[in-house]
Amino acid sequence: MKFKTVVITKKKLAVFFAVCLSVPVLAAAVKFMPKRTVSVFKTEDNIYEDILSEGLPSNEEKSLNIKSVLNKILGFDIDEPETIISEYSPVFDGTTSANEETEKIDETEETPAEDTPQETAEDTPVYEPPLPGKEQIDTAVNLQMNNATEYDVDLSALCARSLPFEVNRDEAQVLVIHTHTTECYDGDQMNGETERSTDDNVNVIAVGNEICAVLEENGIKTIHDTTYHDYPSYQGSYTRALSTIETQLANNPSIQIVLDIHRDAFVYSDGSKLAVTCEQNGIAAAQVMLVVGTNSMGLWHDNWQDNLTFAAKIQNAAEIMYPGLMRPINLRTERFNEHMTKGSLILEVGSNGNTLLQAKEGARYVARAIAAVLNAK
Repeated sequence: MKFKTVVITKKKLAVFFAVCLSVPVLAAAVKFMPKRTVSVFKTEDNIYEDILSEGLPSNEEKSLNIKSVLNKILGFDIDEPETIISEYSPVFDGTTSANEETEKIDETEETPAEDTPQETAEDTPVYEPPLPGKEQIDTAVNLQMNNATEYDVDLSALCARSLPFEVNRDEAQVLVIHTHTTECYDGDQMNGETERSTDDNVNVIAVGNEICAVLEENGIKTIHDTTYHDYPSYQGSYTRALSTIETQLANNPSIQIVLDIHRDAFVYSDGSKLAVTCEQNGIAAAQVMLVVGTNSMGLWHDNWQDNLTFAAKIQNAAEIMYPGLMRPINLRTERFNEHMTKGSLILEVGSNGNTLLQAKEGARYVARAIAAVLNAK
């Protein structure tokens, strides 16, 4: 996903109010208009850093309401003419992209507590093909990558590097979290169509449990934080997840790796849902995609190539151990909280069309590949 930078100039505001408002209101708008061009992502108080630090590996959390920015610039509430300017962000998952209807969410108002979060328009994206020139495929030693950035990357060279951190089997090395904790799987034809659940037996926490168990079996001490970051309020999930990561790293400074476990999502025009599946030893397993963030959007993240090195090693090991298990690495412009360690990754285990059983199977396979990388001499 790439956020669009919206530049609000005098000329654009004049056109906007000429169409939507009467002449007297337009005059008032010009009176209050700032004396310089303003980019909503580059204001002096950096009010959108939290939004820039977020971004989704799946088709979610894509609405950006700039009503508050206009109020700040103009000095009055634009609700009076009942006109709202909004901006959405297209989603690029390496194979498809989608635009969702803008959803107004006030972060200060939490969603009423329910058994499951409410369905939103962003759960039914519209298909659009990838933009030409935005997808770069690198293949070396069976390594593949969808590159949504402007960076030139040699995956083979990164895979040949040493791990960017030391492995200590005596202390906790891995933290497993879930930014979107309520994500679950609809391939089981679960009741309702929200693809979200607060039942830890069916959401991505259950998948995280499988990963933790395999790592522990292979001598890698792991901490599983099951904090809900997307419920009851969905907006701000990455900000809350960052707070959890910071707390865990402060309490457990030995942690070198942060794995944020998600599941992908896509709905086709006929209502069917994306299922990414492979067969291993005669058993259907959900495929896994590693998502690596960068500093392309201007946020500090100098260690993104260390994270990509770790991802390349996992991808290579998994391809050797379980051919077909991995989708191409997804290199993104967003940061995704991966600046906190040199071994931070998002794992998209399956999609909304997969079953929970398939997701658990895929999770165990990728965990074994991770263990092989960490235990290699």
